[in-house]
Amino acid sequence: MFDFGIGSSELIVLAVIALIVIGPRDLPKVLRTVGQVMTKVRGLAREFQGHIEEAAKEAGLDDLKKDINQATSGMSAKSLLDDKPRTPGKVDKPASAETPKTADAKPAAKPAKTEADKA
Repeated sequence: MFDFGIGSSELIVLAVIALIVIGPRDLPKVLRTVGQVMTKVRGLAREFQGHIEEAAKEAGLDDLKKDINQATSGMSAKSLLDDKPRTPGKVDKPASAETPKTADAKPAAKPAKTEADKA
């Protein structure tokens, strides 16, 4: 149930350290106590999970989950991932619909000289 990423070699090192620190006489008692504590912790976790599931059912989240599963059952996971999100009301233009830039555009006209500029 719990995977702490400990391999067999690490487990052997921990056992040797525990044997040295705790001692061979007290090690079985300590391991028994650790086992009892783990059993109690698992029981509490199971009870907590049951309370959470019961609260979700009372809140109607179970029905919402069923509705979501029914709505997405016709769609494949690939189609869900391929669809890109779209902004509501925004229409994507094809590349050919961009406004063309004309080559014969005239530069802005220079302002006419005023009386003050002539003097």
